[in-house]
Amino acid sequence: MKRGEPGSILIIRLSSMGDVVLTTHLVRNLRIAFPKARIDFITAKPFSEIYRLNPHITNLYEYDKNWDNSDIKMFKKNIMESCNYEKYDLLIDLQRNIRTLLLRKGLGKKIVKVRKNRLNKLSLVYLKKNIFKEIKPIPEIYFDTISEFNVNDDGKGLDLWLQEDKASGNYLTYSKNIVNNDKISIAIAPGAYHTTKRWLPERFAELIKVLKKNYNAETTLIGGISDIEITKKIIELSGENVIDNSGSDSIISTAKIIDNCNLLITNDTGLMHIAAARQVAVVAIFGSTVKDFGFTPFRVNHFVVEKDIPCRPCTHIGRNSCPKGHFNCMNDISVDDVSKAVESILNNNSNRK
Repeated sequence: MKRGEPGSILIIRLSSMGDVVLTTHLVRNLRIAFPKARIDFITAKPFSEIYRLNPHITNLYEYDKNWDNSDIKMFKKNIMESCNYEKYDLLIDLQRNIRTLLLRKGLGKKIVKVRKNRLNKLSLVYLKKNIFKEIKPIPEIYFDTISEFNVNDDGKGLDLWLQEDKASGNYLTYSKNIVNNDKISIAIAPGAYHTTKRWLPERFAELIKVLKKNYNAETTLIGGISDIEITKKIIELSGENVIDNSGSDSIISTAKIIDNCNLLITNDTGLMHIAAARQVAVVAIFGSTVKDFGFTPFRVNHFVVEKDIPCRPCTHIGRNSCPKGHFNCMNDISVDDVSKAVESILNNNSNRK
């Protein structure tokens, strides 16, 4: 270990799914820079699958948001015991809220925190203006937390290790080419936690018909338990033979489905980042949110479909309903807009063969 290098590193990002996936770029580059370091990660239990097979970390600690203060104290005590009561040389807080403040206290000799662009978020929401002019991806903002250590960015994207990757010892998705001219497989994620981030079910249904007509595409609907009703409605409206894999409670199982598709069509959700981590092309539909927040698919072939509506963005995370009542940010996105994006992605992939 060179002088000044951290021998032990603790990284905290509790939620949500997409945000946790977006940390993997930083973790991989830390491992490359400090191959002998102990690198531990704390995340909430629902998202621990993202790191369970990741070889770049030493220990994974699962946090329960329902814990009280005594539970948190015991959790931290267990971590300190595993470190022989030595504080981590470097603690990186990538969430920076009350929960992570309580968690990080007393665990790190040196603590660095993610820079939250609250001013720019407020400017985008209320002034509809990006005051910093540039759009910086969230993984690069995470990466900035370790700028003083002169760690090089390997130029690659996100990670999500599957069992077959772990078994082979290689993560090969950066060079993956899934285009198969004999069969086009497309995954569709029509759900989202917030209503204003969901494209209309009837448009998804019409899109499925177009994909079948244009490409004879096999379409698979994916999502969690909360997406079951949406997918059911889409299948009924489409009248097509659609594979329904919604209702999943496993990130890895859903990732395997995405992994075998030519592309994912999705709203602005965590599954967008899962696809990016597997280097599967993405067509992302943005309604109330905008690219300026930095949550576009990271270093993967992608196309963002959006409309320049004066009231966008109305929020940085999504709303339960349109505050203006017209929902034009999604209503104005046509099936043709999305199908053209799909055509662009498929043609781009074909040209890269």
